[in-house]
Amino acid sequence: MNVILLGPPGSGKGTQSSYLVKKYKLNHISTGDILRTEISSGTKLGKQARKYMIEGNLVPDQLIIDMVSKKLKKFDSVLLDGFPRTLSQAVALDLEFSKLFMKINHVLYFDVPSDELIQRLSQRLSCRNCASTFIKSEKIVCNSKPSCKEPELYQREDDKPDAISIRMKNYTDLTAPLLDFYNDKNLMKKIDANESINQVSNQIDKIMQI
Repeated sequence: MNVILLGPPGSGKGTQSSYLVKKYKLNHISTGDILRTEISSGTKLGKQARKYMIEGNLVPDQLIIDMVSKKLKKFDSVLLDGFPRTLSQAVALDLEFSKLFMKINHVLYFDVPSDELIQRLSQRLSCRNCASTFIKSEKIVCNSKPSCKEPELYQREDDKPDAISIRMKNYTDLTAPLLDFYNDKNLMKKIDANESINQVSNQIDKIMQI
């Protein structure tokens, strides 16, 4: 089974991806995690990507496509989180799946009002050690494996107000057309991601069982 998660920044894709990976035994491919690893390692790709991410812009398509293609060849079933983000990426992904004799089973779109998204992102903190995210007002409990004994928290550059505005505009301009692309293929299902974590998980389960 191969699943794609779509939705704007802060819509809860990361939280639900952990649930999906565990319950449905999917291999998690997160372009965000891959890019942050490259950045922390100081690789050439990481240095290039950091400039785009700090400004709230998307990393160029070709860099992302090549990186994801290498990952796909290693797995039989995947959960794609954060990819594709543009129509050209979606077309390239279709071609890659075809080459590997794989198909996309479900595309889940996480729908959240824009005001709620801005509030979520501005309150979000990330851990430098494991990349887990937390909300400022919540008790900090690290659920990563292995767990960070003392999470080193910071606010990502792209979660600051100026970058959030740019990220939202980029999402509307570049990513929203994906909804039409996958609608035309009868693959997309909308998730009300403004509900509780458990309620969102229940919505997903009903779709995955179809």
